[in-house]
Amino acid sequence: MVIKKIVLREILESRGNITVEAEVSGENFKACAAAPSGASVGKYEKEAFPKGGAREGISAFNKKITDKLIGVEADYKKVDAIISQSDPDFAHIGGNTSVAVSLAVGKLQAKEKGIEFHELFNGAPSLPFPLGNIIGGGVHSGKGSPELQEFLTLPVGAKSFKEAVLANSKVHKLVGQIIDKKLPNFTRGRNDEGAWAPPVTIEEAIAILNEAVDKAKSEFGFKIKTGVDLASSEFYSSKEKKYVYKNFSLSPSDQVNFVVELFDRYGFFYIEDPIQEEDFGGFANVTKEIGKKCLIVGDDLTVSSPERLETAVKQNSINSLIVKPNQIGSLTQTENVIKAAKRNKIIPVVSHRSGETTDTSIAHIAAGFKCPIIKTGAVGGERIAKLNELIRIEEKTKAKLAEITL
Repeated sequence: MVIKKIVLREILESRGNITVEAEVSGENFKACAAAPSGASVGKYEKEAFPKGGAREGISAFNKKITDKLIGVEADYKKVDAIISQSDPDFAHIGGNTSVAVSLAVGKLQAKEKGIEFHELFNGAPSLPFPLGNIIGGGVHSGKGSPELQEFLTLPVGAKSFKEAVLANSKVHKLVGQIIDKKLPNFTRGRNDEGAWAPPVTIEEAIAILNEAVDKAKSEFGFKIKTGVDLASSEFYSSKEKKYVYKNFSLSPSDQVNFVVELFDRYGFFYIEDPIQEEDFGGFANVTKEIGKKCLIVGDDLTVSSPERLETAVKQNSINSLIVKPNQIGSLTQTENVIKAAKRNKIIPVVSHRSGETTDTSIAHIAAGFKCPIIKTGAVGGERIAKLNELIRIEEKTKAKLAEITL
């Protein structure tokens, strides 16, 4: 089964920005995949597009690579190798163009085999726990919102994926109701990922989240743990060598203490990017202090890169990492970083981006590679698309939720 045709088109992601969709046709089937884009972008991740944007990336792909793929077997590893050889750092086509084609080829490969996309990877799947984004701040939200980028929930006590999704949705609704009472003039604004974006402090956001979680736990009867994504690189000043918050600044060592105090005070189970993206040692200090009780998650630090993961492992910087296919540019590299993480007992968290599409690839990647957590929001059409796909996978396969072991 060989590739007969590749069509690349500009489409919109959830923020109204242009991204790319790939449609790959074989002898009997065709498959589509679309690339998302991020607002909180790691310094070391692949450029989404060349300077000329999606149009330039599409043009470069059609000129340099499309003909090389026509007649090639629809196998994502073979296709990824050809793309990588043709444009090693995706400088001409962009990581988004590459990953859209890679994912579309993977979907086509599965269709030709008569299997689901997730079955291409590991046979029987397991379901990830959904990490819900409930309150937002930072670069995903407007002025007046908290400095920390995300305030999150993880329903670890749920017995099924669907039950966990419903719990996150309930917490989201309850938070909206609590904000209405506390801030009667709040216009119910949401950020890029569907999280509430109220004008509150960090402490107020956590208090609101905890109040909603307590109510939801009583209703559902199982544990719902909380977490935060600090996205610390966004407010770290390399010039001042300080973390600059609204009303105070912290030295690198004080930032470590601040994160540890957040854990001690609020009992977070999940803390993402607590330290800026250059500081493997700072991450290691946080992990040493609280890593036996809490997930210390690298995103901007590791950018889904096997090489940066290797550095993090050597320095004991993290015990979990974010996996975003468009950060690394191909399904093959996504597979490589997930497997490398598991070999080193690092928990992979498959993640969306702030600018999403209705593509459901990451749902299949999370299930197929048995990743314990998927981070893809709590509400919003482009977020729900992934969650609903996992509900379908759960219903069809009767798969169980994965285990999260620190």
